[in-house]
Order: sequence, then structure tokens, then C-alpha cells
Amino acid sequence: MKADSFLNKQRSIGDPPADHLVESIFKSNSQSELYTSLQLSEKEILKTRKSSPVIAFIKSKRPTPGWFDANRILSGQQVFESYATEIMTLLGVLALPYCYAAAPGNKALYLSTKMRKQPQKRLADTADFIINVSTKENLTANRIGHIHINKTRLTHAIARHHVLKGEWDKGWGLPINQEDMAGTNLAFSYLILAGLNQSGFILSDKQKEDFLFLWRYIGYQLGIDEKLLPDSLKEANRLAYQIKQRNFKKSEEGIVLTRELLTYYRSAVPKNVSRFIDSQVRYYLGPEVAGYLGLEPEFIKDNLTSLMSSFKEAQNFLGLHKDTFGMMISNHRILKEQLK
Repeated sequence: MKADSFLNKQRSIGDPPADHLVESIFKSNSQSELYTSLQLSEKEILKTRKSSPVIAFIKSKRPTPGWFDANRILSGQQVFESYATEIMTLLGVLALPYCYAAAPGNKALYLSTKMRKQPQKRLADTADFIINVSTKENLTANRIGHIHINKTRLTHAIARHHVLKGEWDKGWGLPINQEDMAGTNLAFSYLILAGLNQSGFILSDKQKEDFLFLWRYIGYQLGIDEKLLPDSLKEANRLAYQIKQRNFKKSEEGIVLTRELLTYYRSAVPKNVSRFIDSQVRYYLGPEVAGYLGLEPEFIKDNLTSLMSSFKEAQNFLGLHKDTFGMMISNHRILKEQLK
């Protein structure tokens, strides 16, 4: 268990290297170069001979930690490939709304109007990041994963810069601070594993630990303090519980963010499915967290959802769908096309 004093301090820390770079860029009024560089593809980044602080940062990689294990990274990425469609579904119905329950961390998203009003873009951008860091060899044999990680670091730093200039209370800590980033990392790793288990999928202890290890390394490269990156499922459980106890509560920001996300989901699925979107999210979140997000129980729908989910769990227990990775990539392409 981390000391509350330690976690309190982490709320005042963002990502110093990325924050310093972004602040220097805004002071010199060279934002156009920053935004242009962020739009470049990984191939364009790797090919460019242009020398600039932004390009250098995007191409950079934090020193390899002593605990790094390339085989475990690949093993964690294999777990993603084996359960890709299921993981991306859980991202939408579990991980993202779970993060919305964390206050005041959710205020940064709420105050970023562009992100709040475009939940489909946030979903697509998050999915794009996860795919690029979780695809085999993107963190070992090539630098594609690291490019996406560093673009995310700069995007977070830009968000901090703008949000701090608005209606931000310093008592909330920094926007997108170390504790909040650690909580998000756990939502994308430990919580996803819990969701797979809840869905009836049986993973070995090694698969679970290696998937968590993958996200430990991703978190490290994102600039998260190593003390906030669990090295075991047991430690992840403790930290996730502590962060939840410290931060989760009912808030207007969480309710609005969730409402807008679910409104998008309803518009994107068949009408007969859309009626059960709220119940499906409640099913994965559980009544406590769902209550924080304003998702009040609906007895009939919730019981039908529980019954249907039990049937799916039995099917999942018997075996995976074929080519779940290919199905996920196809679905992601459709989502990105809809945003053009």
C-alpha cells in the first residue's frame, strides 16, 4: 500500500520532460511545428532527417529499465492479439467509463470541450494508441510503439498547458497527473484482465502477469513513476483499490462524460442493442461505480443483460472466436472512416 502522502505528491507532478518542451514551444510561438509534427505518420517520423526538439522527443525512448524482458513484452502482446476484439470492447464498456468515475481527475477531460463533445474521437484515438503499443514487436524490433507513446506524452502536455489557463483549481493537483495516469494504466491492464475473467475467458497466471508487464513497460515509457507501476497482479489489485478509495465518487463531470459516451454508443449500434447499452456498462462496472456515473439500476433490463452475459460467458469458456485480431482491426478501420 502506497502512503497517501506519496500519492498526494504525485498529484502535483505531470510529465516534466514533455511539459518543459511544450511550455518552451508556446513561449517561442512555434506551436505550428509542434502540431505539424504530431500529424506525421510513424514512417514519416522515422524517415525525416529534420532536426528539431519535437522530432527528437518523438523519436526518443526512456533508458531501458533493469527489469525489462523482451520475451515478456511479446508474450503480453500475444495476449492482446488473442483477445483483441474482446479487449477493445472492454475498453469501451468498462475501462473508459471506469476512468470517468475518478474525480477530480475527470475534470481535465470535462474541461477539454473538444474531447468531451467528441467521444467517438476519444475512443478512436485511445484504440489507435492501444493497437500500436500492443501489436507484436512494436516495442522491441521497431520504434512504432515508442513514437505513439511520445506523441501521447506531448498531447497530454498540450492539454495540461491549455487546461491550466482556464478554470482550474490548483487544489485538484495538475491535470493528467501521475496518480491519474497510473489509474488509467491500471484501467487498461489490470481492469481489462478482470473484465476478461468476468466475460468467461480463462487466462493462465502467466498470461495475466505478462499482459500486466506489457503495460508496466508502456507506463514507464509514458513517464509514469516506477513506484506507480505494479510488478504483480497482487500489487496491481492493491494500488487499484487505493486509487479508487481516494478518488472515486459521484460528480457532475463523470455523469456528463458517461452520458455523452453512451449517447454515442446508442447511435452506433442497432436499435435493439442500444436499449441495453446502459445495462451492459452497469454489468461490468458493478453497482457502486455505475452509481457514481449516474447509471441507476433498471431491474428488468439488468436481469436480462445478466442472463445474456451468462450465456456468452459459457460460450467464451468453451473457446475463442477465430481471428479476433483481424476482426478488431476491421472494426477500428470502420470507426476511423466514420470520423473523416
